[in-house]
Parts: sequence; C-alpha cells; structure tokens
Amino acid sequence: MTMHVWVTRDEQPDGPLCSALRAHGLDPVLEPVLERCIVCDPADAVGTLSPHDWLVLTSPYAIEAVRTCEPARVPRVAVVGEPSAKLARSYAMRVELISPDGHGAALFAELHNLANSGVVCYPRSAQAAPPDAWPGVELRCPVLYDTLAREFDRGIVARVDIVAVASPTAVRAVGRVDLPYASIGRSTSAAIRALGREPWVEADPPSFAALAAAIAAQSGRI
Repeated sequence: MTMHVWVTRDEQPDGPLCSALRAHGLDPVLEPVLERCIVCDPADAVGTLSPHDWLVLTSPYAIEAVRTCEPARVPRVAVVGEPSAKLARSYAMRVELISPDGHGAALFAELHNLANSGVVCYPRSAQAAPPDAWPGVELRCPVLYDTLAREFDRGIVARVDIVAVASPTAVRAVGRVDLPYASIGRSTSAAIRALGREPWVEADPPSFAALAAAIAAQSGRI
C-alpha cells in the first residue's frame, strides 16, 4: 500500500522534498500551506561584499534568491548543510563553511571563531531573528524574504497518511490535525509539541533527504 505524504512547503512537484519522497517509494501530495515572497532586492544585500567577507545563506530559498546576482559569487559563503552547499556550488558560489550540525546556531558559532574583521551578511527570512553581533565584524541582516500562510484545501487531511512539515511556520499554518507529523528538525518539532502533539519522526540531520528517509523507515519501507 502506497503511503501518501502531504508536502506542506512551497515547492514545485519536482522540488527537493517531493523528489526525495518519490525516491523512497512514497507518494507526495503537494498542497502548500505557505508562500514566500522577496521583500528586498537581493543585489542590494550582496552588492558591496568583498572576497574577504562572508555571505550566510541558511535556506535553499535564500540561495535561489541571490543566485542571479554576480556579487554573490564574490564573498565566502556559509550554509547549513551539504545539500545547500551542493546547491550553492552549482551556482559557482565559494562555499567555505557548512554548519557542523545542520543548524544556524552552530553555523554562527563557527563564524564567530573564523570572522574577526570585515562584513558578515545574513540575508534572512522575516521569521528568523538576527544573531548577536561580535567584536570586529560588521553584521548585516537584511530581511530578504517573508513567508506567509496561504489558503489551502483542508480536505487534504482525508487524502493523506502523513503531514510533512519543514518549519515552525508550516506547523502553525497547518494547525492541529489528526495525522502523524513528520518533522525536519528540532525547532519544527518544538512547534509540533506546542500543539500538544509529538512528532511521529524527526529528520537527522535536518534535510529533505533525511526527512523522506525517516518517513520511509518509520513506515516499514526500508
């Protein structure tokens, strides 16, 4: 019996989570609960960075948003995971730091040790808090994009077996439903618990590939 997984994130049918689920024999049912929009010109965020500066990109969406900006290939780039590193390198970006645990907090802890001068530029989501500044560095944290709840077909609940959520914002948009929640990581799991539910699975490390593998493993497919 095929397991149907509700993909709540804003992606195309051939997007990273849908593709990862299919690779494990699962059926992705795409019904986004969020939509993202660019709120500032990406070129304004990265246009003055030098080769000694750092550009911090903590989501595939941020990478895609700046990929057409030639200045994005100038600075050193820091990302949160190997899939993001691969994506950034595919656009000829100079990835020189990957978070040791796949989370932004650890990424900035590493940067705190590596960067003691110049600019650290973090084009971020409106939902992401800027990190604390540290001596010797000019920390720039422009809001690059916003993520908003959108209307979705609530009848989706009757057509799927699992709801896959990849951010706390997605959890809040879905709300409390009578389905197992598959979580991409710690902060998303915390949002699920705030609803009074426990995650059915949690990806480790926090990536779309790991989330799909965790769902498949829990369902007895591997």
